Amino acid sequence: MDRKTQVNIDINVTKIVKYACIAGVVIVTVVFAEKAFKEFVKSPCCTRK
Repeated sequence: MDRKTQVNIDINVTKIVKYACIAGVVIVTVVFAEKAFKEFVKSPCCTRK
């Protein structure tokens, strides 16, 4: 009884790099948007009533 097992794994490095870059851009955008929003809320135009 001879059994042959074959597994083919296809790793698409281009897709991995693309999605890693997109994730990085999204994270940086969220961080800077949060900082900008905090500064906007602290600004005199928002604190004056």
